[in-house]
Amino acid sequence: MTDLWSTRAEAYRNALEQREGEDLDRIVEWAAGARTALDVATGGGHVARRLREAGLEVVSADPAPGMSPDVICPAEHLPFADSSFDLVVTRIAPHHFEDIALAVAEMARVAGEQLIV
Repeated sequence: MTDLWSTRAEAYRNALEQREGEDLDRIVEWAAGARTALDVATGGGHVARRLREAGLEVVSADPAPGMSPDVICPAEHLPFADSSFDLVVTRIAPHHFEDIALAVAEMARVAGEQLIV
C-alpha cells in the first residue's frame, strides 16, 4: 500500500491542495494555544503546512516515503513518547488505517492535550 501512495504522491498533493478551505481553517482555530503538533498520515502535508504557518512546531508522519513526511511510520505505531505533542491531528485518512482503533489509541497516547480526527 505504501508503494502505491508513494507513486501517487504528487497527483494526490495537487488534488488535495484544491480542497484546503474551511476544514483547514477550523483545524487552525482549534489549535489555538498549542505549541507543538503531530500531523498523522500527512499525505500532501496540507495540515502540517497550515499549522506551521500558524506558528506551531509540527512533525508530519506518514507510512509512504513519497509523501515526504518528517517521520515514516504508520498511524498504528507512532515512535514518540506519551504526551509528546500538544495537538495530534489526522485529516481524511482514517479509512486508510490498517487498524483504526489502534491508530486512534496511538494518537491519543502521544497527544498531550488535544486530538483531532
